Amino acid sequence: MQKIIPGLVWYRPFEPFAYAFIRFCTGAILMVHGVDRLFYRGSVADFGASFGHPPVSAIGAFELVGGAMIALGLLTRPIALLSGLEWFVIALAVPLKPGSSWFMLGATPHYPSIITAMCLAFVLRGGGYYSLDRLLGKEF
Repeated sequence: MQKIIPGLVWYRPFEPFAYAFIRFCTGAILMVHGVDRLFYRGSVADFGASFGHPPVSAIGAFELVGGAMIALGLLTRPIALLSGLEWFVIALAVPLKPGSSWFMLGATPHYPSIITAMCLAFVLRGGGYYSLDRLLGKEF
């Protein structure tokens, strides 16, 4: 396929790795949140009252281990489904000031929404070509 800007052909060798890169970065983001909740007294206040008050260590451990599994592409679909549900609850629990529009706010409510969307993409597509799921020959 002809590229519009020929000077940008440097990215062609990296195209096959784009999905794996996105999956790895999303897993790394989840791991950072897990480390914060597990080791640095991060809170579960993100969940609001809708989730009750789950133990911070349990959520942190899930985010740490689940993030690593998503980053590596191991059991990608089930872990992404659980992570997506978690971040969907967080997205719904983000407090909005009365009279403000969700679309016109800063990054706070949008951040959990994009993590939810990324997890949904992983549920739909799985780990992809460069994943441990494919290497093991079994994908859920």
